[in-house]
Amino acid sequence: MNTPQDNVSTRKRKWYYAMVLICCLILWAPKTDAHEGPPFRIIVDQEVGPYLVTVWTDPDIGIGTFFVVLEPISGDNEKLPEISAVKVGVAPTSGRLEEKIYSAESQQVRNGARYLAEVEFDQGEMWKVRVIIEGQDWEGELNSEVEATPDGSIGPIVIVIYALPFIGIGILWIRAIMRRRETEE
Repeated sequence: MNTPQDNVSTRKRKWYYAMVLICCLILWAPKTDAHEGPPFRIIVDQEVGPYLVTVWTDPDIGIGTFFVVLEPISGDNEKLPEISAVKVGVAPTSGRLEEKIYSAESQQVRNGARYLAEVEFDQGEMWKVRVIIEGQDWEGELNSEVEATPDGSIGPIVIVIYALPFIGIGILWIRAIMRRRETEE
């Protein structure tokens, strides 16, 4: 015959197993990719040929992105010369690697032009950035530096650390409900 204490201990055991299962699921959860923020400008409104160029970047370790935005200086989009190529070159400022140049792909925009380059950063450090813009009979180059940073990926341990206060509050709430039920019985 089941006594009220047996029912309470059975319920406690079920809650214990449920909490263990939740913690195990959190610990073995797949790595979650997060983005730490939007791209930021490293070059702003620099004249190159007939264009004003702004370069935006999200320099994540692994694959970083560069957006090269070109707008006409005169404001007249109709008479702009064609752009043959946009390239982004990167090299660590330490000189441990030689510069590697990446071609940027054109993206559809209403005014001016925008190009996207995906660049490989193998570790977090300062990198020299060189943006090369080539037209039919002109060429321009812009230089800057950027620091490659982790992409904000968080693993299961960080998820558990962030979740601990919520798990604690949940456990306290469940214990309060169980105590109230014990006193009502």
